[in-house]
Amino acid sequence: MNTRLNKDLTDFLNTYFNFIINADKTNDGYLVLDGVINIIDTNGDFWNDYEVRIVIPELGYPHVVPEVYESSTKIERDDDFHISKKGKCCLDIHHKLMLEKRRGITLISFYKKYVYPFFANHQYKIKTESYAGEEYEHDADGVVQFYKEEFNLTDCELIVKYINCSLGVFKTERNKQCPICGGPKYKKCCQITVEKLKPFGKEILKLDLEIFKAKLAGISS
Repeated sequence: MNTRLNKDLTDFLNTYFNFIINADKTNDGYLVLDGVINIIDTNGDFWNDYEVRIVIPELGYPHVVPEVYESSTKIERDDDFHISKKGKCCLDIHHKLMLEKRRGITLISFYKKYVYPFFANHQYKIKTESYAGEEYEHDADGVVQFYKEEFNLTDCELIVKYINCSLGVFKTERNKQCPICGGPKYKKCCQITVEKLKPFGKEILKLDLEIFKAKLAGISS
């Protein structure tokens, strides 16, 4: 176990006493934590608890995204609850998790930002029939929603150009005409958005490109 992970693990276990290392499931490549999350509302009232497993890749830590599983089966295995048949939790849209991976995580901050809110939100949905805060659609529709909300982009043809620029398909020069919108200088219009897309990485951007190409083909047909 690398030094950074060992320190973060110690801090996490000293903060969240309901979690332990599952030595039987932990191997050379992954650290497995099992525990119970108690959901408490702002008035201090207990709502429910969940048995949870957190699987942390050791290689590359802190530039990883832990996987989280709900093992108490209190959450219905359904896409509407953002959980797989095997109990794997969809904590957020993949794009945002990849940004976290690039920046590097700590176990405590990841838990506070993604893990606890996921289960608290499940209780909130049960009680109110809606989620607190934003909720992304599933699969391709979620990607389309992400581009709309994060970048205010809805034109599929324009989005394809943005992604192609981010992937280096189009040659761009800061002081020359923009290949996306045709503006006189690329640096004064579309370059900002292109630079924001690049950190998602080529793998995600190529998948996004296929999604928007398919959407574009559907619109044209």
